[in-house]
Amino acid sequence: MASKAHVQDNSVSERRLRPIYEWLDSGNNKKALQECDKVLKKTPNLLCAKALKALSVLRMGRESECTNILDALVAENPADDATLQAMTLCYRELQQQEKICGLYETAIKIDPSNEEFHTHLFMSYVRIGDFKLQQQSAMNLYKLKPKNPYYCWAVMSVIQQATRGPGKKDAKKRVVLLSLAERMIDKLITENKLEAEQEVQLYLMVLELQDKIEEALQVFNGPLGAKLICATADTYKLPYLIKLRRWAEVNLVCKGILMDSVDRWDIWKEYINSVFQLMSTELHLNNHHVENHNNGENDLENVDDTPEKAHEFICRLVENGADNGYLLRGPYLARFELCSKLIKQGIDSTDLLGETIELFIEYFRKFGHKPCCVSDLRVYLYLLDSERKSELSNRLIKDVGISSTSVPQSEQQMQRHLCSLQLSRLCGSHRNLSADHLAALVTAFSLHYQHGYQTYGLNLLSTDQGPSDAYAILAAHILYDLAQLTKSSKPIITALVLLESLLKNSPCSFNAKLLCVRLFHAIGAGLGAHQMYENLDIKHLQMDSLGYMHCARLPTTGLLSLTTTLLDTTLKFFSSNYKDSSDHLTFCYKFGSFIKLDDFMDFREKLNNSFHYTAVAVDRIILNIVQCNSTENLYNSNILPKDNKIDWDKLRDNHDLSVYVSWDPERADGPPENSKEVEDLFKQNVQFLKLRTHILWALSAAINIVKSHDATKNTCVDTLKDVLKDWEDLYSKTNSTKSVPIKQNIVTLPLPSRLHLHLNYPYLDILGQLFRLIISIATEDTNNCNTVVTDLEKKFEHMLDGVSENIHQQNISEDCLWERRNAMESIVNTVEIICISSILCLLCHDFARPSQGKKSKKKLDSSTRFVLTEISSIIKKAISKLDSCLETWKTSNEYDLADRLALLNLSADGQNSVLEDIKNSHITAVKELRTLLKSKTKLLNSVSG
Repeated sequence: MASKAHVQDNSVSERRLRPIYEWLDSGNNKKALQECDKVLKKTPNLLCAKALKALSVLRMGRESECTNILDALVAENPADDATLQAMTLCYRELQQQEKICGLYETAIKIDPSNEEFHTHLFMSYVRIGDFKLQQQSAMNLYKLKPKNPYYCWAVMSVIQQATRGPGKKDAKKRVVLLSLAERMIDKLITENKLEAEQEVQLYLMVLELQDKIEEALQVFNGPLGAKLICATADTYKLPYLIKLRRWAEVNLVCKGILMDSVDRWDIWKEYINSVFQLMSTELHLNNHHVENHNNGENDLENVDDTPEKAHEFICRLVENGADNGYLLRGPYLARFELCSKLIKQGIDSTDLLGETIELFIEYFRKFGHKPCCVSDLRVYLYLLDSERKSELSNRLIKDVGISSTSVPQSEQQMQRHLCSLQLSRLCGSHRNLSADHLAALVTAFSLHYQHGYQTYGLNLLSTDQGPSDAYAILAAHILYDLAQLTKSSKPIITALVLLESLLKNSPCSFNAKLLCVRLFHAIGAGLGAHQMYENLDIKHLQMDSLGYMHCARLPTTGLLSLTTTLLDTTLKFFSSNYKDSSDHLTFCYKFGSFIKLDDFMDFREKLNNSFHYTAVAVDRIILNIVQCNSTENLYNSNILPKDNKIDWDKLRDNHDLSVYVSWDPERADGPPENSKEVEDLFKQNVQFLKLRTHILWALSAAINIVKSHDATKNTCVDTLKDVLKDWEDLYSKTNSTKSVPIKQNIVTLPLPSRLHLHLNYPYLDILGQLFRLIISIATEDTNNCNTVVTDLEKKFEHMLDGVSENIHQQNISEDCLWERRNAMESIVNTVEIICISSILCLLCHDFARPSQGKKSKKKLDSSTRFVLTEISSIIKKAISKLDSCLETWKTSNEYDLADRLALLNLSADGQNSVLEDIKNSHITAVKELRTLLKSKTKLLNSVSG
């Protein structure tokens, strides 16, 4: 009877809780909370309802209430799965994963034989990365239920201790742990319990980590090798043979794979490499020297140890493909790789392969109608000198058969024409051309684009890329070159009009959108850039790989509201990443995908150490401080504390510059991320971030001084002194490096670092003085306060004179947009300094007017009060002057591009649309900055009054 009653109670509870789950699933948290309260009125002790209430209030933004409910639930030691799962969701959304471990540890004490609880405990340890506890938990689970997957969980936990835990830095521990992992698997093998492919892969992983490559190869030849069914034995063996440098076997294995899979480019590269390794050594067996390769008999028994034999093998596969009626790129590209290796060895490739340029021509004739042709050939252009590149460029365009007065007669011919033009640019044919010549190219490409769209692109879906889009993209690149050559913004406006016309026809063209974001930012039009960025619909990982192009620049445009929204959205992605990526790890264990665990853990660390993440977080905090309007808000702000160390050495730039399509010759050799200029840019950005964080650390220390009691005041003062000393040293070091802004000759490169203009503005001179004033007030050493007033007055006056001159030059310039970006960034820096100065002045006044809880503090003398009043007056004068300057700052000049657009067959409406975006961006930015400055005047009036 008791058991029946228990079952009945459960069914009643489930029926009552079902509506709550439904409301939560549909996202109606308010209704879910109401249902929770109804259930709790009837059954006040139903723990699951309490847990679901905690989840409901958390999703309504009431974190403290949720935490109180969870703390009360923990005290009741819940041991039913529904309650624990709901509490787990709460802790995961609160980013408190470690508390989940405690939940299941307690549940297991109550119900030690519950397999599901043991599994949840193991997965909770996986989420927090505690490998030792993972191992113990997995072994406990295996003892309870002796299943192979649980045992393998324990083995993998030992491996992770060796590779990521204590064994990562201690070689002896690593050896011991890996040896233990091997013995554990050997036990399964001895008992004939190793069954699944994943278990064999785990064994191979252990052997490989110990460099036991020979033993790993023996696995393939034994009974365990038969369990490896996801790939062929040769594919599995190849990496091990390469590590052992058994080049003859590598050569034969590669040939075997290529006979079946002609297009395996990774295998082709290993094959070519093995040929040259064999050529340079005499260790291969004499019976491998077979002279007669012509008939192809027993080809898989003959080692190719000379370039001649390799070329013969390549030609045979080419002939086989031709005989069977298919054309694959692999063998043709293998000839380029062979040519490249020969040239690197200092061997003339002409006798074997003919003229190198002919390889390019042949490949183009066979594959020029495919978009991949350009990316295939660009990596081998270094094989040609500048004269040969020029010859190749001319021959390719001539080969297509389209002159300046003709158009492609088929879509395939159009693609070949595009390919020839792109390769021509990669060969440098657009370099050193006159402005008129570049303008003529733009006209031709624009008309080609429109012809291609009208002829081949009218019936495409909105999600399809237009077949002629590349003409317009190429024209936009040339327009940017023209802008750099003439130092004019008009070609950039023209490029934006052209790209917006393209986007009307091909709304999904991400290349056009990316280019628009870059071009809008080049002329300081943040509003247009933001609209394009929104159209890109960037999600998930792209927030890190692509977000930098916009997040790094929008804060410099003065669009405060848009910047706040953008930074918040970006931070939400990073905050949820740790939670989401931990799910990937648990799935790896559940499905036995141990070989993927390292990839997922590296991925998580890559995002956690993202420079972009740290930069966005710092920008958001500084923006919050700049917009702060009261001491209460200031004290409640989440300011980065000094002890919150950023691991600068681990910061990495995950920005994907390769996503920008580029045919610039400078980008032909390799990915832009590997170029020295991009590496230098990253170093400059890190220096800039360090300077920004020191502002936060100093502000945090200053707040702590104001909030401190007499007993802790000296410690807080010493902290601020240390921060200021570090800040000064960093400024001195950064200035001494004399870093140069990244060149802007290529449109696909990022804009210069914000470091350069930051160093031109008196952040340390002004803010440092105010921080030292706080120290003086705190230590009651106010003798030199009057000199601070004089010094600050000069610094503010000098800064505002520069701003006034800057805006004056903008107003009288015939092309104000060319320098608009730098001008707006300078204004934003000035506003930032003024706003933070106002906040520091607020702190000083707050210190001078202690609350009732601080009655023990001595009151400040009249001279110090006078100094604070004077400083407030100086800042208010600066605000007034800056506001007057902003009021006189004109919008962009009236551009008349009608004639130019008519040549390109573009509507003037496009020009009006682009110019409207630029104008609105400027007006909105000036309005928001002036509103912010007025709020700071109001703030200073309230404290000084």
